[in-house]
Amino acid sequence: MSVSAEELHTPSWNDAVRRAERGEIVAVIAHGEHVADVVPSGELDRLRETLEVLSDPEAMRAIADDEPVVHGIDAIRALIADRTAREAE
Repeated sequence: MSVSAEELHTPSWNDAVRRAERGEIVAVIAHGEHVADVVPSGELDRLRETLEVLSDPEAMRAIADDEPVVHGIDAIRALIADRTAREAE
């Protein structure tokens, strides 16, 4: 859903706010251009938290996936080797 900036004092604005309360993101259009979004406050909090983590090099190192990726027959052999090693313990 989108709402025009010229309609901000009409029922469509109230509808946009109600939709945001239900978790929807509503586009705001001014002069035919998408200029803003009305987002649920919880969604904005999640976006801020994500930006904070993404901008923290230490946090990014902590969540980096350093596991080697294997494909095809090598993946099957690695799974079998892991299972064999676990069963031998």
